[in-house]
Amino acid sequence: MLVIVGSRREGNSYNLGQKIKSACDAERIHCEIIVPGNQKIHLCTGCMDCDKNGVCDFTDDMKDNIEKIKKENLIVMITPTRWNLLSGDLKLFMDRLNPLYTTKELKDKKLIVVAIAAKKKELYSSEATISSLISFAESAQMKVVLKEEFNECLNANDILNQEEKVNNLISNIKKEALKD
Repeated sequence: MLVIVGSRREGNSYNLGQKIKSACDAERIHCEIIVPGNQKIHLCTGCMDCDKNGVCDFTDDMKDNIEKIKKENLIVMITPTRWNLLSGDLKLFMDRLNPLYTTKELKDKKLIVVAIAAKKKELYSSEATISSLISFAESAQMKVVLKEEFNECLNANDILNQEEKVNNLISNIKKEALKD
């Protein structure tokens, strides 16, 4: 599985990604983390060349990322909420997946979406973040098999205070991984 962490900070999204990877490693479930914000990824220019040939004109870290996604059936996207939306780093990553959309290579892949918000749910909704990720999956004909929201995660390690919810999510992720 691939875990795409939509924040370059070593905060809640990163910590959750690391916990998922550690749990999977312990059970010998393949798991790799990609942090787009720490990679060289050019902005999509909308040139639409990938619509014609299924290949992006840019040569950057997305070339390897696309090859990794082609090989995996389960993808986990974790993002902090930014203005009730997903992070810019994750949005850029998703935009650059267009060659796989064009060639239908995302079709039927399983997607797990996780949004992490700083405030209480009634003050700062992560629903729009989840909705954006689900909309992406529907457009790409992916299967959203699990969605989760964490709230009140302002400080870098706050997600670790929600141990039961984190462990439940990890358990469900491992179950999905073992179905493949």
